[in-house]
Amino acid sequence: MCKVSWCNNETEFYNKSQQYVFCPTHIQYKKLAENAPSRPWLMYKVEKILESTFTCECCGFDPVKHYPNETINILASLMDVDHKNPSIKGTLEGEQPSNYQLLCKHCHILKSHREGDYINKKYK
Repeated sequence: MCKVSWCNNETEFYNKSQQYVFCPTHIQYKKLAENAPSRPWLMYKVEKILESTFTCECCGFDPVKHYPNETINILASLMDVDHKNPSIKGTLEGEQPSNYQLLCKHCHILKSHREGDYINKKYK
């Protein structure tokens, strides 16, 4: 099965005994999200880029519109994928698109401060 947690597609064999970790759809995105097997939210960001829905879900900031001459790697670094419910982060349920939101750096910092994400868990 594909390593992207919300994808249930089968992977293909690249030789007789070894399989790819991504399905044929997600293997195309590998260059843009090299660390995706250990960080599934990167695939979410890549999917948003390729769907042309790469805008902040809070303020509507569109990096493609604001910086049309920049590479996609630079534009991707302007945005963060945030877990809506950070308490289930790292679980199968928590690593689904329904728990992700694409935020610009400013909105992500504001949300983190509002929710106290900067405070060590043992002091909350």
